[in-house]
Amino acid sequence: MQESTSDTGGAEGLTRAHIELMDLLSYIYLRHGLPDKAAALLIARDLLVPDNRVTLLTLAIAQVRAVKYERALETLERLAMLGAVDASFHLVRAQAFQALGRTGEAASAMRAHVSLRASL
Repeated sequence: MQESTSDTGGAEGLTRAHIELMDLLSYIYLRHGLPDKAAALLIARDLLVPDNRVTLLTLAIAQVRAVKYERALETLERLAMLGAVDASFHLVRAQAFQALGRTGEAASAMRAHVSLRASL
């Protein structure tokens, strides 16, 4: 018997196993060079279980790899609003800024990444 879990944000009929399957499929898509498909799954997952920090960071990575740099920055902004600003956040942010030709902001984000990594 499948149980509905509270971490599905009220999405009726979904179990934790469904959400984990979405996570697994998005990871496989990302690892196999299909970032658009990964992003689509991660967007759906975010709608079902909003504001999950890992989901949003992975979505930003997928968007950078899918050449959707502005969308990645928007996703990272949501992540920052949740207070999830860590070394990985700054690394993905630096990649998006660099791809957009915003080298000053990319350098600043990379310095923040290195600084946070050094403090680990």
